[in-house]
Amino acid sequence: MNQARSIRWNVSASGARPNPQGSFRYGSINVTEIFVLKNKPPVTIDGKRRTTLSGISFVNPATPIRLADQFKVKGVYKLDFPSRPLTGPPKMETSVINGTFRGFMEVILQNNDTKVQTYHLSGYAFFVVGMDYGEWSENSRGTYNKWDGIARSTTQ
Repeated sequence: MNQARSIRWNVSASGARPNPQGSFRYGSINVTEIFVLKNKPPVTIDGKRRTTLSGISFVNPATPIRLADQFKVKGVYKLDFPSRPLTGPPKMETSVINGTFRGFMEVILQNNDTKVQTYHLSGYAFFVVGMDYGEWSENSRGTYNKWDGIARSTTQ
């Protein structure tokens, strides 16, 4: 019984972690980049039904991106993923987001489709600070939970 009383539970396992700027409150973090990623229902591109994110349907390159990056192979992928959804016809690209080293991104995931979309960042964590229906706008920031969002690697 005494041994059971001495067990301490780690209740901070899913709580906010300190960021490199020294604060537990990520609401005060200086955001360096903002990306609005909009999911749309599948469309036909070059005769094939494809899904898009911000108007881009990802194409797997012949050389894996990590290898191309490590060995500095040019032309395998583009660092030009748009920060806002494209306005025009969707296109097929091997385009990736070019983030600032040690920067903080605000990523808005918008899915107005009737199907649930899952988003995953392999090897990274992010804080979910808001969910809502409709179109995202700059005014949506006023509803963010910047003080105790949940750290995730996958969200829907």
